[in-house]
Amino acid sequence: NYISSIGCAVSEDGVHFQRYKRPVLEPTDEFDRFGCEDPRVTYLQFDERGLFLITYTALSAPAFSGRGNRVGLASTEDFRAFQKHGLVTPGVEDKDAVIFPGLINGRIAMLHRILPDIQIVYFDDFEQMTNPGEDFWGKYLATLSDFTVMKPKYEWEARKIGAGPPPIETEEGWLLLYHGVDEKGVYRMGAALLDLENPIRVRARSPQPLLEPQKPYERDGDIPNVVFPEGAVILNENLYVYYGGADKCCCLATVKLKDLLDYLLGL
Repeated sequence: NYISSIGCAVSEDGVHFQRYKRPVLEPTDEFDRFGCEDPRVTYLQFDERGLFLITYTALSAPAFSGRGNRVGLASTEDFRAFQKHGLVTPGVEDKDAVIFPGLINGRIAMLHRILPDIQIVYFDDFEQMTNPGEDFWGKYLATLSDFTVMKPKYEWEARKIGAGPPPIETEEGWLLLYHGVDEKGVYRMGAALLDLENPIRVRARSPQPLLEPQKPYERDGDIPNVVFPEGAVILNENLYVYYGGADKCCCLATVKLKDLLDYLLGL
């Protein structure tokens, strides 16, 4: 029936993982009754506490129907107990949401994707994020272009783009890995540097994809020709990027963080 749930796995070296036996987030509400998928995890300190915030695609309609995609929010303190907080995007098709791992000018910042662009939204606090009020999204949508961070620009991302893992803070800016889809439906990965204080300003952006479907497990699967980045960590100055291959398997790619930043700054 292709109804998805979200599992959890832990690793000490970033390569070898131990899986939980049971899902940690499952379809239990009307807004995600057809699936919980594409999770991104951010650790954020706010209100004198820290939480792991999990954004995920909540499906209120069957997968591949082209409708019913929203962004759900869940949280955990210890990856043992998880709490859902409902939807955190407006009542339109919206997904690929990632939360910045630090407050920006005192506010919670989140990237998301209303087709075909990547937008940013700010919340004054966690309460506003989960209970924004009646007119919050209406005013936001009325001026959506003011919050657009990136639009499809190159041939390899002509159809649509979307944020990958949560942005990574570096001295040079927020490092954003993102996916782009061409007119043939091929998913590839690119990278951009966003200004630390004003992330709507793009400092650099890769004109060519940094990762594309080449291996059999990236080319053949539930959806062919897909590399879909969703997680990233820095270990020993290396960037570990976790991505989906053809919507069938979880994959890993690595790069020296300095090499990637030097490449972007040299464009």
